[in-house]
Amino acid sequence: MSDERASSALDGLVAALPEHYQPIFGHPEHSAAVARECHDRLEPIIRVYKVLEAKLQRPLRVLDLGCAQGFFSLSLAELGATVHGVDYFDGNVAVCNALAEEYRELEISFQVARIEEVMLDQVGPDQYDLVLGLSVFHHIVYEKGAHAVRQMLDDLAHKVVGGIFELALASEPPYWAAAQPQEPRQLLSGFAFVHELAQHKTHLSGIPRPLYFASNRYWYLNDQVVAFDSWQAYPHVLAQDVHQGTRRYYFGEGLIAKFFRLDHAEVSMANLDEHRSEVTFLRAPPPGIKVPQLLMEGRHEHEVWLVRELLPGELLVDIIRDGKSYDVRLALQDVLTQLVALESVGLYHSDLRAWNVLVNSEGHAQLIDYGSIAIAAKDCVWPYNIFLAFLIFVYEVSTGRVGDSRPLRTVAISPYRLDQPYRKWMTAFWSYPTSRWSFKTMHQLFEQMDSLEEDDEFVENTPLQHWMQAIEDAMEMQMSLVGHVQRQQQQIEKCSEEKLSKLFHMQAHADKALARIDERLQALKSEFTQLNTILAQLKKSLSMREAESVEVYSSRSWRTTLPRRVVDRLIKQFRRMIRKMHDLIIGSPL
Repeated sequence: MSDERASSALDGLVAALPEHYQPIFGHPEHSAAVARECHDRLEPIIRVYKVLEAKLQRPLRVLDLGCAQGFFSLSLAELGATVHGVDYFDGNVAVCNALAEEYRELEISFQVARIEEVMLDQVGPDQYDLVLGLSVFHHIVYEKGAHAVRQMLDDLAHKVVGGIFELALASEPPYWAAAQPQEPRQLLSGFAFVHELAQHKTHLSGIPRPLYFASNRYWYLNDQVVAFDSWQAYPHVLAQDVHQGTRRYYFGEGLIAKFFRLDHAEVSMANLDEHRSEVTFLRAPPPGIKVPQLLMEGRHEHEVWLVRELLPGELLVDIIRDGKSYDVRLALQDVLTQLVALESVGLYHSDLRAWNVLVNSEGHAQLIDYGSIAIAAKDCVWPYNIFLAFLIFVYEVSTGRVGDSRPLRTVAISPYRLDQPYRKWMTAFWSYPTSRWSFKTMHQLFEQMDSLEEDDEFVENTPLQHWMQAIEDAMEMQMSLVGHVQRQQQQIEKCSEEKLSKLFHMQAHADKALARIDERLQALKSEFTQLNTILAQLKKSLSMREAESVEVYSSRSWRTTLPRRVVDRLIKQFRRMIRKMHDLIIGSPL
């Protein structure tokens, strides 16, 4: 086919489209009046593509789900990718195939198919590196529900290196919006890493849609991509859901990437503050404090992140809970030395816990959670006093019993509950007026701990010791009761959320059913109108026939031919009688 004929064929295919949604690749004459501009989204997509291509050291294999008129497919194929585009509308694929024929040097193919069928039945493990799903899944959510789409994407997440997805919002005006999840990220819950690349307005409304990069193998931040071996949604084993699912930690290639979301009202400010504090501290740590190197950090409206070196070692809380041995004295000495160094420059650690201490293979302890270092000499929770909080830390480390910090930490602020030699150390510190309390003083007493003397008889029989023991026992009983009530409340809230979710899905299905009923009613109304039209036409035709009959019966010719018609009728009757008689006599038809 000549270039002129091919161009003419493409002109016809483009003209036949019900919606000119995308620019036509390589044809600016067809791209002036498109429904939606695409170059704004193409820019971040190309950045991701090039970084992944460099990481894998080869051109990528791309699957474009809902390729429309093929703009993104052909743009990536032009970069060297092998691309397969899928769209359910044959008119779109006809345009794509015409363009593929025009650009035969590109490794590209297209297919008419339902997206969900391709995802479930045709995509194999590691068949594709990168998947595009740009503003297409909301239609499937409307038809099949968010849960079904989430399952499809969960399955896809384990088969590909990564994906770029633009997701519609429940706040948009079209009819399908009510079926969408309130948080679009919920559809991508099967991916360990989900990062918002940008937001773009659509042709349907001024509400911008998020564009995400998602992967189970790599994180992508600041135009860099790094493989992660493991990840977790909590900083330590006792954190539970304290951050309400807004934090994730990724470990790999000797790095840790911390990723915090800011789209949850209750914890967004805490996430932002901790990120800011850690970045500030790591950029300029005080002398005497060994810190990992900060490699990158960033933020936008909905997310903050940082990447730093991963220090070797194991969390002290994990060592304790696993029943492993550790040097209590060495750990306390190391931590106290670092607290003194911080105090010397007016800084304090507001969350000193066993889960914020890293112990290396030689038994030395390293303070972490740099986002909790601040100028205020105050702990983040009860008992708030920084030194009483440290007493609880000493109790937990020396006894090997680390309790849950909610609703309160372990009630052990009395030095009299400690075992020796730590009891005489902290009893000596306790004897100082609170105005003289400091980590420097505590450290000096720690260095003298073996030479300190204590009147055991006095300590064990003082009324203060018994009074504090009774108070702490009572508080622990109350904490146990409060914890029980909180667990019951959480179960009730979980059941309520599940019921609300079911009601929401039932409402969505009911809305769809009502929409289908309304469509059927409209169709029946149309059919009824057509039947009325036909009936009116029949009535009109019948009236015309009746008028014609009256005219014929009243005409002169009808009257003059009456005798002839009578004779003809009599002759026909006589012939029928002769036939019947013949049949009776002869027995065979005449």
